[in-house]
Amino acid sequence: MPKVSSNTKQLTEAKSPIDMTRTMAPEVPGFQEYVIEGLGKIAALPELSDIAQRHRFHGTTHDKAVAAQWLGRRLGGTPNLSRLLLTGGTQNILMILFSRLVPKGSVIAAEKLTYAAIGQLAMLAGASVLPVDIDGDGMRADALEETCRSHKVAAVYTNPTGHNPTTSIMSAERRQSIVEVARRHGVAIIEDDVHGFITKHAPAPIATMAPELTWYMMTMSKCLGIGLRAAYLVAPNAEKLAQLLGSIPSVSAWFVPGLSAALITNLIETGAADQIVRRISVEIGARQEIAQEILGPLGVMHTNSSSLHVWLDLPHAWTIEKFVDAAAEQGVTLRHPNVFAIPGTEIKSNIRLSLVAPATHADLRGGLFRIAGLLQSRM
Repeated sequence: MPKVSSNTKQLTEAKSPIDMTRTMAPEVPGFQEYVIEGLGKIAALPELSDIAQRHRFHGTTHDKAVAAQWLGRRLGGTPNLSRLLLTGGTQNILMILFSRLVPKGSVIAAEKLTYAAIGQLAMLAGASVLPVDIDGDGMRADALEETCRSHKVAAVYTNPTGHNPTTSIMSAERRQSIVEVARRHGVAIIEDDVHGFITKHAPAPIATMAPELTWYMMTMSKCLGIGLRAAYLVAPNAEKLAQLLGSIPSVSAWFVPGLSAALITNLIETGAADQIVRRISVEIGARQEIAQEILGPLGVMHTNSSSLHVWLDLPHAWTIEKFVDAAAEQGVTLRHPNVFAIPGTEIKSNIRLSLVAPATHADLRGGLFRIAGLLQSRM
């Protein structure tokens, strides 16, 4: 077992507290300059007042055309603009989809560990969520089959690429098995591809295997910046999207902010978005190397080389509550992992550590050394 060196001791005395809770796109060189340049071009447009003072609804035709080309890299082809919306963020999309796709008496199936907001968004939409068992390859197709047989499932929500919180990347074979279950039971698929652009060698989205069933989502929060408050939705077809829009034409809560839409379109058109994504991938890789150096030898870490976080197995001597409290005493802020658990699921021996919440590599090292010390103390 690695010993805590004097160099480690100095790092553990770094500035506190060190936040290891939230995951977001890390700050990278050049990002601010790209944004300043893009905003300067937007400020010089004759239609600036309209951009700032009028609804942009779900993006202009130009916004959608630029987005379609960009998303086409993940979708294996450019989606028709009649299927695509630029919206006010993933949560806006999910609340609308949950409320419109899940009739009264039906349920949403989701990985038993999942994005923390799923339960809250379903509650706001008047829907309920059922947990589906997972393994190292993500959602289990046999477990989804059983859930669909036993309950009136209207939709399945899944985060197959860089799963939150376990970091698993669902194989192409498993994706196809999930599709087969959904087709058999006539279930809509809501695919959250939040990490798609930053994940190296990511399998093709489920949407490429079952476009007729899949509502595909891609947010800007991990590949550009969470503050842009924007995400794309690609519907199964134009008719289904028209039905969705027709039922809630005046609900502006999910419209995209005009300035965000204009900036995102500019960043994609100029190639800046690609540069930012590449630099984010490099930064994530560097932080993953630090995690492997410090936590890897302990044999308790689950991750992938493109993940914004790691998923730890705690030694049996630690309860989650005591570990979170002990970390806080060491100046490291952690989130209780039960926020990722669908009701009916309990997490007893895992914790998620964000690698991108610490502002600097030095802060990250300091936080990880403190965590390593706590883990070693009970091994």
